[in-house]
Amino acid sequence: MWAMIKFLKLIIVSITLFLVTSTNAFAVVDPKASQNNIVGIGLLSPDAEVDEAAQLVNTNGQWGYVLLTILKDERNVDRWQKVFNDLNDRKLIPIVRLATKFDSRGFWQRPTDEDARNWADFLSKLYWPTKNRYVQIYNEVNHAQEWGGAADPSDYAKELSKTIDALKSKSQDFFVLNSPLDLALTSSTTSVEAENFYQTMESSVAGIFNKLDGWASHSYPNPDFSASPYKTGRLSILGYRWELSFIKDFTSHDLPVFITETGWRRSDTKSGLGEDTIADYYKIAFEQIWKDEDIVAVTPFVFSYDDGAFQAFSFKANEKVLGKKFYDYHEVIKNLQKVVGNPVKENIAGELEVKVPTSLINKLPEESRISVKNIGNTIWRRSENFNFQINAANAEVYDTIWSRDKVYPGENMDLKFKIKSLKSGDVPLVVEAASGNQILGKTQLTLHSDSLLSVLLKSLKSLGRSN
Repeated sequence: MWAMIKFLKLIIVSITLFLVTSTNAFAVVDPKASQNNIVGIGLLSPDAEVDEAAQLVNTNGQWGYVLLTILKDERNVDRWQKVFNDLNDRKLIPIVRLATKFDSRGFWQRPTDEDARNWADFLSKLYWPTKNRYVQIYNEVNHAQEWGGAADPSDYAKELSKTIDALKSKSQDFFVLNSPLDLALTSSTTSVEAENFYQTMESSVAGIFNKLDGWASHSYPNPDFSASPYKTGRLSILGYRWELSFIKDFTSHDLPVFITETGWRRSDTKSGLGEDTIADYYKIAFEQIWKDEDIVAVTPFVFSYDDGAFQAFSFKANEKVLGKKFYDYHEVIKNLQKVVGNPVKENIAGELEVKVPTSLINKLPEESRISVKNIGNTIWRRSENFNFQINAANAEVYDTIWSRDKVYPGENMDLKFKIKSLKSGDVPLVVEAASGNQILGKTQLTLHSDSLLSVLLKSLKSLGRSN
C-alpha cells in the first residue's frame, strides 16, 4: 500500500513539474497554430521601406515578416510606434533585433549592466501589431567584432538569460529568440565556432536553451554565399537543422525556426552568380526547400543596401544605372504563391469613460463625451470594425462628432454628442464600445431629468433655506 502511495505521489509531482515547465516554455502563442506566411525580408531603413516591403512579402498573401534592427541610442518610443503602426496597417509582423552601438574601433559594444532592463522598459511601451512580440537578442555574437572585441559565449549566455527575464517580467507575450551565429566561422583569436559556442553557453547557464521561445538562424548558402539551394548540412540554407540537432540534448521542447538572415551574393563576374541564377535559387528555396513545418519566417538579407560589400545582397537596384527598381529575384519572391497569414491579435479596450451630466433639464441639450483607449493589437476603423452604441431611454442622442476614423493601438477613440431628455424622471443610459459582435466595454448610468420650472423652484427653496 505504501509503495503504491509513493508511486502515485511521484506521478503527481512529475505531472506538476511537466505542467509548470510547459507553461513557462509556451506562454507565448504558437505562431504555427494558425495560418502563417513565412515570407519576409530584412529592412535597414524601416521608416521608409515598409510600403515596398509589404508589396514584396504580402503580394498573393498577407502578414509576412520583416526583420528590424533597433540600436540602443535609437530607443525612441514615438518613432518606433509610428513604424509599428505602419507595419500593422500593411499587415507585416516585426522581428526586432537588439543592437548596442559601435565603439571607436568599429566593434559593437557589449551590453551594459542596465541594457536588459532598459530594453524591456522600452519594448514594453510599444503597441505591437500582433500578440506575439518577437525579439532577437543581438546578432552573430561568435564574431569578436559583434561582442566588444572578444567572442565570449559564457558572457553572452548570461546576458541572454538576463534579457529574457527582463522581457518576460514585463509581458509573457515577448517571444524571445537567440542571437544567430555565423555557422561558417572556425575558432580563432577573433571567433568561436558554433559547436563550442553552444556547448559553453549551456555549461555556463544550464538550461539556457529551454528559456528560448524560438530559434533564430543565419542559414546561408556557403561557401561564399553561392552554394546550390539543394545543398544540405551546416553550411547550407538548411543550416538550422544542424543547429537544432546539436542542441537537442540541451532543450526539452521543439523550437520554431526563424531564418532571420539568408541569401545569395550577386556577382558581376562570369564565375559568380547572376541575378537570374539567384532568382531561380530563391524560387527553389521557397517552393521546395524551406518546407519544414517548424519554419515560421524566412527574412533574407537585405531589402536595400546602396553601396559597399552588402550591396551584392540588395533586392533593390540602382534605377538610374540599371533602368529598373529591383533585381529579378525580388520579382520572383513577390510573385510567389503565399499564405494569407492569420496571426493572433487581441482586440482590447481600456476603461470606457463616459462624461455626461447626472442631472438634465427636460428638453435642454447637454454636451457629453465618451472615450476609450485601444490597448490591443487591432486597428479600429469606424467604418468597418468599431462603433459606440448609446441607448438612452426617455432621451434623444444626436450631433455625434467622432475624434477620428482610425485608431491605432495606444490611441484613444472619442465621441462628442448631445443628449436631451424628453420628459422628467429617470433616464437610463447604456454605453457600449463594440467591435463587430464583440463588446469591448460597457457602462450603465442612470441620469435624472426635471423640468426647467421644477429646477428653478428647487433652487429658490434651497436659496431660502440658506438665508
